[in-house]
Amino acid sequence: MDNVSQIKQKLDIVDVIGSYVSLKKSGRNYKGLCPFHGEKTPSFMVSRELQIFKCFGCSEGGDMFNFVEKIEGVDFSQALEQLAEKADVKLEKKGFGGKALLKNKMFEINELTANFYHHLLTKHASGKKALKYVKKKRKFSGSTIKTFNIGYAPKTWDLLQQFLSKRGFKTQEIVQAGVAIRKTSGKGCIDKFRNRVVFPLKGINNKIVGFTARALGDNQPKYLNTQETLVFQKNAFLYGLDRAKVEIKQKGAVCVEGSIDVITAFQEGIKNVVAPLGTALTINQLKTLSRYTQDVTFCFDPDPAGIAAAYRAISVAEKQNFDIKVVSIPKTASDLDDLILKNPSKARLLLKNAASAYDFFIADNLKKFSPKTAVGKKKIIENLKPLLSRITNKILLEHYTKHLSEELNISEDILKEMLKTTKKEMKVQEFEEPATEKGMSKTNVEMYFVALLLKSDIDTIKSLLYNLKPEDFESLTLSRITKQLKKEKKKINVRKFIDKLEEEVRPAAEELFLWEIEPKNLGTEVERAYKRVKRRFLRKSLQNLSKEIKLAEMQEDTRNVADLTTKFEKLKKKLL
Repeated sequence: MDNVSQIKQKLDIVDVIGSYVSLKKSGRNYKGLCPFHGEKTPSFMVSRELQIFKCFGCSEGGDMFNFVEKIEGVDFSQALEQLAEKADVKLEKKGFGGKALLKNKMFEINELTANFYHHLLTKHASGKKALKYVKKKRKFSGSTIKTFNIGYAPKTWDLLQQFLSKRGFKTQEIVQAGVAIRKTSGKGCIDKFRNRVVFPLKGINNKIVGFTARALGDNQPKYLNTQETLVFQKNAFLYGLDRAKVEIKQKGAVCVEGSIDVITAFQEGIKNVVAPLGTALTINQLKTLSRYTQDVTFCFDPDPAGIAAAYRAISVAEKQNFDIKVVSIPKTASDLDDLILKNPSKARLLLKNAASAYDFFIADNLKKFSPKTAVGKKKIIENLKPLLSRITNKILLEHYTKHLSEELNISEDILKEMLKTTKKEMKVQEFEEPATEKGMSKTNVEMYFVALLLKSDIDTIKSLLYNLKPEDFESLTLSRITKQLKKEKKKINVRKFIDKLEEEVRPAAEELFLWEIEPKNLGTEVERAYKRVKRRFLRKSLQNLSKEIKLAEMQEDTRNVADLTTKFEKLKKKLL
């Protein structure tokens, strides 16, 4: 048995998806809110019998591997690794050499380090001061401390190294993992993090790739991060993405400056927040984020450094075709963390009503320079020219041109002319909107009938199947499904039945089985649907006969008119 089959045998798709999405039983299937697009009414269906999922809102669907690939933003091999670990299936890896072994060692060291520091913070006397800081100063609850596995690195020089050495790790491995550093003189190494609150950094595969640690005293730097390692690349990492990715798919991402902001927001129930690790947002971080959303809201600190960071981030994000909004933190708060602690409802309102990047830039420039003086107007236009010149949507351009002309009290025509000169020099990146796959309409009588048949016992529907004819269906696919149903003699195992169908017909059968239709009396509803299908066929036959009669009358073929009229009357009686 291959790895995929072993994993599917050990794992249930309902359990796999249920760890990301809240699912409720719905007849023979399960339903929930789709994690791939925002919706208020559940249209996301999961089948335990078929081991597949399907969203009837956005058309995403597939097996557990497809789901993990989509939700985690990974390729098949990475999804395979994640599910194999969950199923306790050992994968045979070709070329499992030194680098791969070292990566695994690093993950082990990081996991042990995180748990060690968490124990010192929450259970040991040495962490008492640090625990007071995170609870009193940062207002983190015990549940939050546990959820984010926050820890404390004591002032000692080599306590962690001793702990890891006793568990069989070599000094070189501990240094390569980034939790210790070589001594500047003499042999050996010392712990990298000392007298700091430690925050583990989790990758999207939920493995700890490194740490960021905040000094408790006046030590510099205030924040210290793990250096680049085989498992940690700082310029592509976003703190909190491991927990935020599902919410981000539904609501877009909120990007803040630091890990404290992310944790405080999460504790308050705002769970779509991520942060770079104290540096400017990079293209690689945005590429990582783009796996989950194209909607990003920047929420940086209100000081000059924060505003400058927002400008840089917006500039980079624009080139990646993100839809950008900006939240301006009021000066009464130092950052999002501070605002949430002081006024959580205001923080939520600001995030909900985030302004577009254009509004933010205009407002910021109107604050910096006087819109009433000639010099101020000149500065404002010069600063905004590159931004507004990139707008390709005519309605947006008209809106902001009018808005700015009113603020500066200058002619719209003059402003438009000034923007045109820059526009000639700009290269606007064009892109097409992605095509959307159209799902099957539940209003189709034939589809509804076949969906009911797939949920019924063969004994209940035998007589109906016997009376069905290929011409009863406009759809050849549905006709082929019912043709196979006629061959079934025992209770239908829907998975085995669908596997018997021709390959091109299977997706339609799977989708129909996932339809959320569970009438109280299935047998009665099947008969009603059967009659509707038959009536539909009869009506169409009557329409065709009516056309033939008219044609025969035009040709003055009285004999044919008589024969066709007789057929018409017989069919009409069946309809009644």
